[in-house]
Amino acid sequence: MNEQQPYLLQESTPQTYTLPRLKHLPVCEQPGYRVAKDSDACSLAELLAVIIGGSTQIEIAERLLAQYGTVQKIAHAHVMEIAKVQGVGNQTALRLKASLALGRKLLQPEDERPAIHSPGDAAQILMPMLAHREQEYMIVMPLDTRNRMLDVVEIYHGSLNSSMVRIGELFKPALQRNAAGIIIAHNHPSTDPTPSPEDVSVTRAIVQAGKLLDVPVLDHLVIGLSRWVSLKEKGLGFS
Repeated sequence: MNEQQPYLLQESTPQTYTLPRLKHLPVCEQPGYRVAKDSDACSLAELLAVIIGGSTQIEIAERLLAQYGTVQKIAHAHVMEIAKVQGVGNQTALRLKASLALGRKLLQPEDERPAIHSPGDAAQILMPMLAHREQEYMIVMPLDTRNRMLDVVEIYHGSLNSSMVRIGELFKPALQRNAAGIIIAHNHPSTDPTPSPEDVSVTRAIVQAGKLLDVPVLDHLVIGLSRWVSLKEKGLGFS
């Protein structure tokens, strides 16, 4: 008859608490101190950490970068997505979105209604909005009689083709604001701004509609990662 073996009691592993890394750093190496001293010399993780705040700011900043990879992807992510990252939450996600939007506005001209005298003027405003998008976005920029920007309105996102883009929707912002003309733009997620045949055919249809509505289409810009193309300058769709 086998003797019953007594139960072996396992020793419980004591739980350890790791101090946040911020607590281990000398004051001169903490993100807040470094930003105050020279923000331009700080890493992206340090800048994010200061916006996030709190004792675990470094760990949370690194989690954000691990998940999104670039600050551009964080900027384009929805607030609710960012809030789901461990340690972030709604209020911090809102602060991040607001801070990144504020950074984009620094790239815009100081005048509240900048004048658009060339494709380059429009591209300066539109590049920060469109260059890093992972889907195609089409926007409309209505202009007044002095070529000053009245607004920038997102009209559509998804695959750009003539069967899906409703031309009338592009002119609503112009008609609502009594605009003298519009500039349209869209991005290429491939980062190559070379206009496709579909881009040219859509442009031709929009230009013709503008003539009927007495709202001239002044240009169509295709935005890539670091370059842009003016279809008007290329004579594509405007002949």
